[in-house]
Amino acid sequence: MKQPVEPFGDGVVTLRLVEERDLKTILDWRNRDEARVWFKTSEKLSFSSHKSWYERYLAKNDDFFFLIEVGGQPVGQCAIYDIDRGAGSAEIGRFLVAPEKAGHGYITRSCEQLVRFGMTMLDLSYLFLEVMERNDKAARIYKRCGFREESRSEGLVRMGLKRGAAK
Repeated sequence: MKQPVEPFGDGVVTLRLVEERDLKTILDWRNRDEARVWFKTSEKLSFSSHKSWYERYLAKNDDFFFLIEVGGQPVGQCAIYDIDRGAGSAEIGRFLVAPEKAGHGYITRSCEQLVRFGMTMLDLSYLFLEVMERNDKAARIYKRCGFREESRSEGLVRMGLKRGAAK
């Protein structure tokens, strides 16, 4: 059973755990041609496969998938996962903004909130992510949030952030 997480945010964005009622919305965002290209699995997903993934996700204690809301309206998604409490680390990602909400800084704010959540609430000392080499826009967001490039492999850039590291 998934550990409950109270919604949190910065006064503009609120992150709350994704619920079953959100699945169609986030699948519609994810399946857009201009969004799919930035995911490692870039084919269109069926609702049944998406729902099966969600059911498996609910059983995980090392994965928190958030809906990003502004004023109670969904504007995007993000996650912190593969949480290794022993090592004090986790991966962040699954960032996606609703197409009509792009350009408002919601993903940057959400990334900052995920970092705060991971470092403070989960007491992790290291967060990392992977971004496609050609996704300059996302890489700029992650750099603004304090992440630094660590390595490159097979078209992916691994970026990391250690607790206490200066932006």
